[in-house]
Amino acid sequence: MATDASIRPPGTEAGIRSTIVDHQAHWYPRAYVEALMSRSDFPRVERNPDGGYVLLIDEEDIQPRMELLTKDLEEHLEEATAAGIDMLVIGPATLGEVLHLPAHEAAELLDALHREYAAAQRAHPDRVVCLAALPMQEPTVALDVLERAVGELGLRGVSLIAANEGRPLVSDSTVPIYARIAELGVPLFLHPGFRTNTRPQTRTRRAEWCLAWTFHTALAALELIDGGVLDAVPDLVVVHPHLGGVLPYVAGRISAHAGVQAGSLAAEPLEYYLRTRFYADTAQATPPALDLAIRTYGVDRLVFATDHPFHSMDTMRHYVDDNVPPETAGQIYANRVPGLPLPTAPATN
Repeated sequence: MATDASIRPPGTEAGIRSTIVDHQAHWYPRAYVEALMSRSDFPRVERNPDGGYVLLIDEEDIQPRMELLTKDLEEHLEEATAAGIDMLVIGPATLGEVLHLPAHEAAELLDALHREYAAAQRAHPDRVVCLAALPMQEPTVALDVLERAVGELGLRGVSLIAANEGRPLVSDSTVPIYARIAELGVPLFLHPGFRTNTRPQTRTRRAEWCLAWTFHTALAALELIDGGVLDAVPDLVVVHPHLGGVLPYVAGRISAHAGVQAGSLAAEPLEYYLRTRFYADTAQATPPALDLAIRTYGVDRLVFATDHPFHSMDTMRHYVDDNVPPETAGQIYANRVPGLPLPTAPATN
């Protein structure tokens, strides 16, 4: 298989390359990061001895790679251009971890972040799409934030932290949030968070970030299924990051125990939801996992993503190019999550 994207541009037909969207990238606006320096509670920002930013998420966790996350957006776009990527879907990641705060304080922080993201979208309408975060600790406040972020500011999706400070993601009070997201015509992206109930049990950060995080997003996906959200809100589009986390590896076991599970409101088998209601992104690094995700979700349900800057864009292009046939890579690059706008033309050669 080809390994040089400049030799084999993906999605090429009649010599014209289709646009490539990175469905999971992260950028932290400096203006918002600096505003967190005035806070005493978490999240807050301090300066390190080199003058860089230190984002303290709680007493134990510091956001890594802040020097990359807070680069100018133009620098991120230059890297995307060099990797043959036309549009970035930018999610707030840990900036959305305000679920421990009083809801109205969390809403104020998220509103400020969303204004920065909306400005980025206006400045780069063909290259940047941004996602909102919601204060799920109080559903009525979350609905207000959603209306401002998507309805007024024009953000193009919602990033949902999979660990809601121990609260359920699905309840009678949260279903209207998912229904409104669907009514607004934007997708829901699952994303892991630092503040999880597995953190005290893990001995290293690597165990939490690499194992527990993929478990939490899988648990969130299963909660949406078993909680009946996907049946109650048939138009909701959900994107599961990192090739579906651990869910593809245990889907068979879950299905085998379908007859003995209690409390599930799902009307259909698990496989039905995975192949018709979810998209999974390719922000992974294990070659066999890509094949398993294709078998689990179907190649038409995989979308390209890098998790930039935690993986380099070029590395993640090669991850796809090197591990599936060219025609499969081309389809993955061409797949789109419904509700996201497309760039009008490729921004790269």
